[in-house]
Amino acid sequence: MQSLRRYSIYSLLILSLLGYYLLAQVERSEVLVLIGLFSLLFITYIGLLKLKTTHLGWILIGLCFRLAFIGYTPLLSQDYFRFIWDGSLLSNGINPYLYLPDELIEMFSQWEYLHFGMGPMSAGHYTNYPMINQLLFTLGVLSTKPILTYRLLLTLADLITFKLLTKLSSQTWGLTYWLSPLVILEGVGNLHFEPVMVAFLVLGLYFFKQGKHLKSSIALAASVLLKLIPLMFAPLLLKVVKQKQLKIMVFGFIVTLALFTTPFLDPWFFATYSESVGLWFSNFEFNAGIYRIIKESGALFGVQDWQMIRFYGKAHSLVIIILALKFTWECDRFSKVLDKSYLLLLIYLLTAPTIHPWYLITLLALGAISRHPSAILWSLTIILSYVAYEMTPIELPLWLVALQFVPVVVSLTSSSFRSFLEKKLL
Repeated sequence: MQSLRRYSIYSLLILSLLGYYLLAQVERSEVLVLIGLFSLLFITYIGLLKLKTTHLGWILIGLCFRLAFIGYTPLLSQDYFRFIWDGSLLSNGINPYLYLPDELIEMFSQWEYLHFGMGPMSAGHYTNYPMINQLLFTLGVLSTKPILTYRLLLTLADLITFKLLTKLSSQTWGLTYWLSPLVILEGVGNLHFEPVMVAFLVLGLYFFKQGKHLKSSIALAASVLLKLIPLMFAPLLLKVVKQKQLKIMVFGFIVTLALFTTPFLDPWFFATYSESVGLWFSNFEFNAGIYRIIKESGALFGVQDWQMIRFYGKAHSLVIIILALKFTWECDRFSKVLDKSYLLLLIYLLTAPTIHPWYLITLLALGAISRHPSAILWSLTIILSYVAYEMTPIELPLWLVALQFVPVVVSLTSSSFRSFLEKKLL
């Protein structure tokens, strides 16, 4: 039996390594190859979760999967061009929040490849990446090998998250994040910085559980300074802490935000940054679930897309705020904070107008802590969103939307299906 298990893990390792090596070379236009390879990697991922090895062995396995991307330029995302652009501006003493790439390209013609690579949408909008993101972008530029530096940072972040998840939940649930094909592809592979934000978020939750409230607030503030999404969960902690502890956390949170924000402040900062962030909530749509149904229904009554997205963006934000306040009232202990945080983010993603695959990285981490399997299922089906890039306009057919979202909604509403998922996936 022992030799059979050893044979099984070696076979899955070799198959996974080959899969990641090939995945690193797949372009966005090769959508069938992408879905096929990703599905294969998901199957080997589920197989690995059912096997046993040492903690160090799991760390080395996850590192090997990430090393498969070393030496390859991201082919599925162009966002890293904007990262390098912003980092290049800051390294030259220019505030990246104040200027459009389109405004500066004549001054920095040597960066034409970055301007072209990021695409007209990014080049025509102000940056929406928070302050610690900007510092990490700059670190990559200063290293002269930004892509390699970003990958090393993301790998370190994933490792920290894995270690913390094993303490907050269990090693098996920690592995659902550490070995996740989605986390590996969209993090180290495509260079999205969600894993760094997740590392700080999970660190903040870990410190909070340990009763280290000042350290918790600093880590949580750092996560917000990487991506704004943790602001959604902040109110859920209010009823769990005593007044004195709350004052300590508020102090640490505000001081950390001020420390990193102040160097970027300018009379135009709030206007440009709020404009950029606002656009993502009220102007763009990609891979929407519930919103797609509402949009299609509105079209039957003559409602234009631009009218619907602007109204829905504001209404959606208001509903999420109200739901966060409701959950805050219900959270009287830390375990409930974890469960409600997962549920709040899941509802937000199911109803948001824009859902890119890397948005699920945070959900996978929270799902590992609260032990909910629906995020694992969605991390498989969301790969179908890449089909949209082959469509004109860039929008999935409704049957593919259903194939992606319906299983997730069922897992949210059916306890028997959740139990079935947990049994089959873990």
